[in-house]
Amino acid sequence: MTISAWHRRVLRVGLLAFGVMAGRPLMGQAASGAPPGEGAAPTRLDTAAVLASARPEIEAANAAWLPGLQQRDAQSIAAAYADSGVFISPDGTVTRGRAAVARMYTARFPRLPEIRSGAVVQDGVAVAGPTLVYEWGHAWLELAPGAAGQPPGRSGGSYLTVWRRESDGHWRITRNLAF
Repeated sequence: MTISAWHRRVLRVGLLAFGVMAGRPLMGQAASGAPPGEGAAPTRLDTAAVLASARPEIEAANAAWLPGLQQRDAQSIAAAYADSGVFISPDGTVTRGRAAVARMYTARFPRLPEIRSGAVVQDGVAVAGPTLVYEWGHAWLELAPGAAGQPPGRSGGSYLTVWRRESDGHWRITRNLAF
Protein backbone atom coordinates (compact mmCIF):
# COMPACT_ATOMS: atom_id res chain seq x y z
CA MET A 1 0.00 0.00 0.00
CA THR A 2 1.41 3.42 -0.92
CA ILE A 3 1.61 6.19 1.62
CA SER A 4 -1.11 8.19 -0.10
CA ALA A 5 -3.41 5.16 -0.18
CA TRP A 6 -2.68 4.57 3.49
CA HIS A 7 -3.57 8.19 4.32
CA ARG A 8 -6.82 7.89 2.35
CA ARG A 9 -7.69 4.71 4.26
CA VAL A 10 -6.87 6.31 7.63
CA LEU A 11 -8.94 9.34 6.72
CA ARG A 12 -11.98 7.25 5.68
CA VAL A 13 -11.83 5.19 8.87
CA GLY A 14 -11.13 8.23 11.01
CA LEU A 15 -13.99 10.27 9.54
CA LEU A 16 -16.40 7.40 10.07
CA ALA A 17 -15.22 6.92 13.66
CA PHE A 18 -15.34 10.64 14.38
CA GLY A 19 -18.80 10.92 12.88
CA VAL A 20 -19.98 8.27 15.28
CA MET A 21 -18.11 9.86 18.21
CA ALA A 22 -19.48 13.31 17.36
CA GLY A 23 -23.00 11.88 17.33
CA ARG A 24 -23.79 12.70 13.72
CA PRO A 25 -23.91 10.73 10.50
CA LEU A 26 -21.50 11.91 7.82
CA MET A 27 -23.96 11.84 4.94
CA GLY A 28 -27.66 12.04 4.40
CA GLN A 29 -28.50 14.67 6.99
CA ALA A 30 -30.37 17.74 5.92
CA ALA A 31 -29.03 21.09 7.08
CA SER A 32 -32.21 21.49 9.14
CA GLY A 33 -31.10 18.57 11.33
CA ALA A 34 -33.98 16.32 10.31
CA PRO A 35 -33.14 13.10 8.53
CA PRO A 36 -34.07 13.24 4.82
CA GLY A 37 -37.60 12.12 4.11
CA GLU A 38 -38.86 12.77 7.66
CA GLY A 39 -40.99 15.89 7.44
CA ALA A 40 -38.41 18.59 6.71
CA ALA A 41 -37.44 19.42 3.17
CA PRO A 42 -33.67 19.27 2.73
CA THR A 43 -32.13 22.70 2.53
CA ARG A 44 -28.96 23.54 0.68
CA LEU A 45 -25.99 23.86 3.02
CA ASP A 46 -23.74 26.82 2.23
CA THR A 47 -20.42 25.05 2.82
CA ALA A 48 -18.44 28.15 1.78
CA ALA A 49 -20.14 30.19 4.52
CA VAL A 50 -19.57 27.45 7.11
CA LEU A 51 -15.87 27.26 6.20
CA ALA A 52 -15.55 31.06 6.19
CA SER A 53 -16.98 31.09 9.70
CA ALA A 54 -14.75 28.27 11.00
CA ARG A 55 -11.48 29.01 9.22
CA PRO A 56 -10.24 31.94 11.38
CA GLU A 57 -10.54 29.95 14.61
CA ILE A 58 -9.05 26.80 13.06
CA GLU A 59 -6.11 28.79 11.71
CA ALA A 60 -5.62 30.59 15.04
CA ALA A 61 -5.54 27.29 16.95
CA ASN A 62 -3.09 25.75 14.49
CA ALA A 63 -0.87 28.86 14.69
CA ALA A 64 -0.95 28.78 18.52
CA TRP A 65 0.18 25.13 18.79
CA LEU A 66 3.92 25.54 18.09
CA PRO A 67 4.44 28.72 20.17
CA GLY A 68 2.39 27.14 22.96
CA LEU A 69 4.71 24.14 23.01
CA GLN A 70 7.86 26.27 22.74
CA GLN A 71 6.73 28.56 25.58
CA ARG A 72 5.33 25.68 27.65
CA ASP A 73 1.93 27.38 27.65
CA ALA A 74 -0.64 24.61 27.99
CA GLN A 75 -3.54 27.05 28.34
CA SER A 76 -2.92 28.59 24.91
CA ILE A 77 -2.91 25.13 23.31
CA ALA A 78 -6.02 23.94 25.16
CA ALA A 79 -7.96 27.17 24.55
CA ALA A 80 -9.26 25.83 21.22
CA TYR A 81 -10.97 22.85 22.91
CA ALA A 82 -14.61 22.73 23.93
CA ASP A 83 -15.19 22.25 27.65
CA SER A 84 -16.04 18.63 26.81
CA GLY A 85 -13.47 18.24 24.00
CA VAL A 86 -11.61 14.95 23.65
CA PHE A 87 -7.95 14.41 22.72
CA ILE A 88 -6.91 10.90 21.64
CA SER A 89 -3.15 10.36 21.56
CA PRO A 90 -1.35 8.03 19.13
CA ASP A 91 -1.19 5.33 21.83
CA GLY A 92 -4.99 5.49 22.30
CA THR A 93 -4.97 7.41 25.58
CA VAL A 94 -8.13 9.50 25.86
CA THR A 95 -8.11 12.89 27.59
CA ARG A 96 -11.54 14.45 28.17
CA GLY A 97 -12.19 18.15 28.68
CA ARG A 98 -10.31 21.40 28.05
CA ALA A 99 -8.88 21.51 31.58
CA ALA A 100 -7.66 17.91 31.32
CA VAL A 101 -6.04 18.64 27.93
CA ALA A 102 -4.17 21.57 29.53
CA ARG A 103 -3.05 19.30 32.40
CA MET A 104 -1.90 16.67 29.88
CA TYR A 105 0.33 19.19 28.08
CA THR A 106 1.62 20.59 31.38
CA ALA A 107 2.62 17.07 32.45
CA ARG A 108 4.47 16.52 29.14
CA PHE A 109 6.53 19.73 29.25
CA PRO A 110 9.22 18.55 31.71
CA ARG A 111 10.05 15.61 29.39
CA LEU A 112 9.99 17.68 26.22
CA PRO A 113 13.35 18.84 24.84
CA GLU A 114 13.77 22.35 23.48
CA ILE A 115 11.67 22.74 20.34
CA ARG A 116 13.61 24.36 17.53
CA SER A 117 10.89 24.45 14.90
CA GLY A 118 7.77 22.74 13.72
CA ALA A 119 4.46 23.24 11.99
CA VAL A 120 0.88 22.17 11.64
CA VAL A 121 0.15 21.42 7.98
CA GLN A 122 -3.53 21.24 7.16
CA ASP A 123 -4.13 18.77 4.35
CA GLY A 124 -7.87 19.33 4.09
CA VAL A 125 -11.19 20.32 5.61
CA ALA A 126 -14.72 19.08 5.02
CA VAL A 127 -18.04 20.51 6.10
CA ALA A 128 -20.22 17.84 7.66
CA GLY A 129 -23.10 20.13 8.64
CA PRO A 130 -23.91 23.72 9.54
CA THR A 131 -22.07 23.41 12.86
CA LEU A 132 -19.56 20.64 12.13
CA VAL A 133 -16.23 20.70 10.27
CA TYR A 134 -13.61 17.96 9.92
CA GLU A 135 -9.95 18.95 9.52
CA TRP A 136 -7.02 16.65 8.81
CA GLY A 137 -3.33 17.06 8.23
CA HIS A 138 0.04 16.45 9.82
CA ALA A 139 2.27 18.18 12.33
CA TRP A 140 5.96 17.93 13.13
CA LEU A 141 8.52 19.20 15.61
CA GLU A 142 12.29 19.48 15.37
CA LEU A 143 13.74 18.88 18.83
CA ALA A 144 17.14 19.89 20.19
CA PRO A 145 19.67 17.05 20.22
CA GLY A 146 19.83 14.93 23.37
CA ALA A 147 23.60 15.44 23.62
CA ALA A 148 26.33 17.47 21.92
CA GLY A 149 27.23 16.13 18.49
CA GLN A 150 23.94 14.29 18.02
CA PRO A 151 21.50 15.29 15.28
CA PRO A 152 18.27 17.04 16.21
CA GLY A 153 15.27 14.84 16.92
CA ARG A 154 12.10 14.89 14.88
CA SER A 155 8.62 14.03 16.04
CA GLY A 156 5.28 14.19 14.33
CA GLY A 157 2.34 12.49 12.75
CA SER A 158 -1.08 12.87 11.20
CA TYR A 159 -4.16 14.27 12.90
CA LEU A 160 -7.92 14.39 12.45
CA THR A 161 -9.89 17.10 14.26
CA VAL A 162 -13.63 17.67 14.61
CA TRP A 163 -14.63 21.31 15.06
CA ARG A 164 -18.11 22.28 16.25
CA ARG A 165 -19.68 25.72 16.36
CA GLU A 166 -20.96 26.18 19.89
CA SER A 167 -23.97 28.21 21.02
CA ASP A 168 -21.75 31.28 21.55
CA GLY A 169 -20.78 31.17 17.85
CA HIS A 170 -17.17 30.08 18.45
CA TRP A 171 -15.71 27.02 16.77
CA ARG A 172 -14.04 24.64 19.21
CA ILE A 173 -12.40 21.24 19.04
CA THR A 174 -14.75 18.47 20.15
CA ARG A 175 -12.53 15.58 19.02
CA ASN A 176 -8.82 15.57 18.17
CA LEU A 177 -7.17 12.34 17.12
CA ALA A 178 -3.37 12.25 16.76
CA PHE A 179 -1.94 9.34 14.74
